[in-house]
Amino acid sequence: MPLSLRQIRAFLAVAEAESFTAAAEQLNLTQSAVSMLVRQLEADLKIPLFERSGRGAHLTEFGASIRPTALRVLSDVGNIADAAADLRSLQRGHLRVAIPQVLGCCWLPEVLGAFREAFPDVEVSIHEASGDGVTELVETGAVEIGIGPERPLVAGVVGDVLWHVPMQLVVAADAPGMQPGRAPSARDLRRMLWISYSDEFSGIINRTLLGEPETPRPQDMRVLGLMSAMAMIGRSRYVTVAPAYAGLFADVFGVRFLPLEGPANQRRFLYYVRARHDLSPAAEMFLTMAREAGPKGALREA
Repeated sequence: MPLSLRQIRAFLAVAEAESFTAAAEQLNLTQSAVSMLVRQLEADLKIPLFERSGRGAHLTEFGASIRPTALRVLSDVGNIADAAADLRSLQRGHLRVAIPQVLGCCWLPEVLGAFREAFPDVEVSIHEASGDGVTELVETGAVEIGIGPERPLVAGVVGDVLWHVPMQLVVAADAPGMQPGRAPSARDLRRMLWISYSDEFSGIINRTLLGEPETPRPQDMRVLGLMSAMAMIGRSRYVTVAPAYAGLFADVFGVRFLPLEGPANQRRFLYYVRARHDLSPAAEMFLTMAREAGPKGALREA
């Protein structure tokens, strides 16, 4: 039954004023327009709503019985409109973001602090994930946005570039033969013992720095997580490549960050969202702030 909000508003206005003329003035409509809307509603319901007389219009028994329901309908519609307005103005909402742990430690506090200060009524949930796991959280709907290094897309997820992030060689602070501010040669890199902390990025290292096939070399090591990798490097002769922003932890783990030359010295960081999914106002605003305030040394996508 195609009842309209205009019909319900007209019905309630006449019921309140007990007059089609007074209701028309209240609604800023003509008296004939209000009468037509009420007649349409009565025709749709197949039952009279008013007893009309020269002295005005009075609700029938049925009209009186449905009046509370009509009031609730208009109230609920008003609540929906208010909720939408609140979301648009970020007076409510829920920001759900997945991010790798080290990026979360080194970059997130500043941009998230600015977001929270500007929009204190928006709920925030941060999910830590490995760089390889960010897209999975987006795919399952656990988060609305994922931010991390470029990874192959999974089904139902799309990505777009946020920043180009410089990558550096991580070595022990007391590693011999390492000159501060000088990039090691390709020959030196191939002689080093490597720790990988990402399945996808280890393949890039093998191809671009070590000239090796996809399978890691037997003398190298795999560690799940950059934090653990840096802790190992600080107490051994292993090395890895990490985003420059992770240098915040150099003193904590007893490592040094050195320049890196070649195709692995920069990585694209993307934001990931579900395909064909409109972002919430909170997510849109957070992405705008993230794009403008990337991590240390990052360059925005042109």
